[in-house]
Amino acid sequence: MASIGSWLRVVQSEKDRASELESDFEYRQRWITIRLVYVSGFLMFLSFGVVTTGLWPYLQDMDPTVGKAFLSVVFAAPPTGQLLFSPLIGWCSNRLSSIRVPFVLLTALFVFGNALYSVVELFPVPYRKYVILLSRFVFGVSTSINTLSRAYISTATKLSERTGAISMSSLAQTFGLAIGPIIQAALSAIGKDGFMWYGLRINMYTMAGWICAIVGVVYIMLLNPSCFVHRTIAAQEAMKTIGCSKATDTYEPLKMFSIWTVMNGYSVLMFFYVSVQTALSPISLDQFGWSHEESLYYLGILITGGTLCSCAVFLLLPQLCKRFQEHNVFLFFAMLPLFISQVVMIPVGSNTIPMFDSSSNNRSTAGGCPVEQEWCNFIPSINQYQLTVSYTMLCVSFSVGIAISQTILSKLLGTRPQGNWMALYTSIGGLTRIVGPASVVVYVRFGTYWLFGLGATVSGLVLAWMWCYKSHLRTTKKKSQTSELQQMTGQE
Repeated sequence: MASIGSWLRVVQSEKDRASELESDFEYRQRWITIRLVYVSGFLMFLSFGVVTTGLWPYLQDMDPTVGKAFLSVVFAAPPTGQLLFSPLIGWCSNRLSSIRVPFVLLTALFVFGNALYSVVELFPVPYRKYVILLSRFVFGVSTSINTLSRAYISTATKLSERTGAISMSSLAQTFGLAIGPIIQAALSAIGKDGFMWYGLRINMYTMAGWICAIVGVVYIMLLNPSCFVHRTIAAQEAMKTIGCSKATDTYEPLKMFSIWTVMNGYSVLMFFYVSVQTALSPISLDQFGWSHEESLYYLGILITGGTLCSCAVFLLLPQLCKRFQEHNVFLFFAMLPLFISQVVMIPVGSNTIPMFDSSSNNRSTAGGCPVEQEWCNFIPSINQYQLTVSYTMLCVSFSVGIAISQTILSKLLGTRPQGNWMALYTSIGGLTRIVGPASVVVYVRFGTYWLFGLGATVSGLVLAWMWCYKSHLRTTKKKSQTSELQQMTGQE
């Protein structure tokens, strides 16, 4: 309880005070700012979760002529905006003395994008779908704030603090993603007709956008200079350890092979996570014969369970990294579960896939594999236990992977400004969110053997590659670890 109270009060421990790197007041300022940075991740993923759930029916209500092809374009708009603007944001962060102004500007874009999403009905019908597209693109640009967050946490934390800080940042994002669909479900009580208020329609869809916009305005108020104070400590810690007077003297040569190995592992992890998330609904409808209502219900339970699993992993990750070296955690708790998640989904046995009853005119009430997918006639079905085990492994892999890869990357980059590299890291995430949904095409045309067979092959090769070169991912030498332990013992 004492540690929880210390965390809430932002009190510097005696061990940190003995390092003489900062005063109690400076420590408090630094950690209040870091926790405000956590909130930005929660905010962005909250909007993604709450808006995405109702995006398709809202789009149909605004323009009944719109097709699913345009829906895919709308879904690709946010990661495209992030992909295009993250490098610019990263470049700027390396040249600014404080990230507070970019934080305010990007949050203002977040507010504008969500408000625009909520007033689409004010525009003529032919233009409404393009207004929704623009609102999602603007939202995507605002998510470039994640680049600033990652770069700042890397420079505003000590080595001993970084894993925990990055885990809490990832936990905030996951929590926002979990809360979003719950809010949208609660707003369904308002209905799609809703009510008029000063010429604006307030319904279950627009209210979701207004909630995000209002929370964004409150967050901008919290970003005032008295609360958000840009403070760094990584360079000071390195300067004191090495005994130099300039931050540039602490820069170590970049280990490009190690950096790109981490980047590749992260990109593969993100790609398969996005691809499986996209294919969950078609798989459940085809393989289990569920209706749309049953699919939403059971997948909701599965995804909620996976989210809770992710939250638990984020909380346990700092303790896990104390028992095992970080590169081993990345290998055995991220990449290995990813490989298992793909292997488990390869169909086995002799159970046949239920076929869609062509006599039924309503696809939403009758499940089964459509006759156009000829592979359903000769490939065994996937059972529900396979899906549950696979998705659990995927959630563990994703939770560990996104946190520990960022931790390893930040330590490999050292004390140098990390804006450009974190921009590349964020852009990889945006690119995989654009490319990942293409896995559905592989599933529809070739089936589960190809989809998960290729997944097992690629993830297995990456796992073998990282196993062979895992020593290159080591961020702390044994000698330095020993001296650090001796220093801690002496201080105590």
